Amino acid sequence: MKLEGIHHIALNVKDLGRAEKFYTDVLGFQVTHRFSKGLRHLMLDTGNSAIALFEAPELDTKEALDHLSETGYLHLAFKANRDQFNVIVEELKNKNVPIDSGPVKRGDGESIYFNDPDNNRLEIHYDN
Repeated sequence: MKLEGIHHIALNVKDLGRAEKFYTDVLGFQVTHRFSKGLRHLMLDTGNSAIALFEAPELDTKEALDHLSETGYLHLAFKANRDQFNVIVEELKNKNVPIDSGPVKRGDGESIYFNDPDNNRLEIHYDN
């Protein structure tokens, strides 16, 4: 088997409009597709793969993610350029995104950790 990489990662969110605003206005991704059949969702272009945001208004995402972080899913990490890392950290702070951890040394680079509005755990990392 020879796979070509990650096509997309799907995340559940309670409010698709709120999540779209965070992922576009705060993180700078672009919406490429919108779907209304079945679960309402959209696709975001992240540069080298995509994120699908699925609206699940009844889902208690915090409880589900707390459980998953102990038994499986930990976080979704985005790659940054070393030269832009500090600018990104400041931009997140200016947009009132609480950074829970970091910058911390990870491997030969650094990372910061924070949550989206639905408590999905996110990381931004650069390698030296």
